[in-house]
Amino acid sequence: MNKVIIAGAIIAACSISSFAIAKHSSNAMRHHEPVEQIVKHLRGLSLTEAQRSEMKVLFANFRATHQNDNERTFERPSFEMANASEAELTQFIEGKIETSASKRFAFAQLRHDIYALLTPSQQQLLEEKEAEREARHEERLLARQDKMEKRNARFDHFDRGERNSERGGRNGMFKGLDLTREQKASLKALREEASVSYETHKVVMRDFREAQQALVRSDAFSEDAFYALFAQYKDNLVAAGVAKAKHKQAMFAVLTESQQQTLKARRTEERELRDMLSL
Repeated sequence: MNKVIIAGAIIAACSISSFAIAKHSSNAMRHHEPVEQIVKHLRGLSLTEAQRSEMKVLFANFRATHQNDNERTFERPSFEMANASEAELTQFIEGKIETSASKRFAFAQLRHDIYALLTPSQQQLLEEKEAEREARHEERLLARQDKMEKRNARFDHFDRGERNSERGGRNGMFKGLDLTREQKASLKALREEASVSYETHKVVMRDFREAQQALVRSDAFSEDAFYALFAQYKDNLVAAGVAKAKHKQAMFAVLTESQQQTLKARRTEERELRDMLSL
């Protein structure tokens, strides 16, 4: 089913500048502005003129009140991320999550109001369409995973890890740093360790998304109910953000002083380029 509130958006809002937390799920709105995403999923429901008129007012009010919520911001911590303590990381990430939660509630409220305007038959059709989309999405993920496993099976595991390190992994973090064989082995071990915790976190996030989906479509939906549900998962969200930041710290520590300086200079340049967007 379509995830009414993309819980990954909360984690994405925790992304920290420099090397701390790489983008994990910044597809908060699945690359769509919130209103456009909802409209897209209303196709084929045979909305009446009255329904369209009421929804138009809801969309307009949402955009007027939250028109800047989808803009990217680059808040920087007041401390050096490479040497930050767990307490500093926790405080910073918790603040980012709490700030994001208010925006997520606004989106949840809009979803709830739109869903309430649908007839029971339209609601059922919407849920069926979403279930079909989710099933197709899962099939694509499984097919992609199976393809990657077959491809990887052709190569020696350690050699594959070396090639990934040379390319910098998925985010190109270590590209061009001339890593030694020992450094590549250490980074590979750290990535494998992180993948285990990531799989555990995925299960928690799936439960969180489904609980939010049910709440948004329930008559019991309210601001208090939303934040009560959020509170149940807040510790997990913070822990995931802290774990990701500590993982980046551990990877950074594998580098030599010269490599660290090169990486910092690269991140500074990227940050300066991003800052141009806020002018």
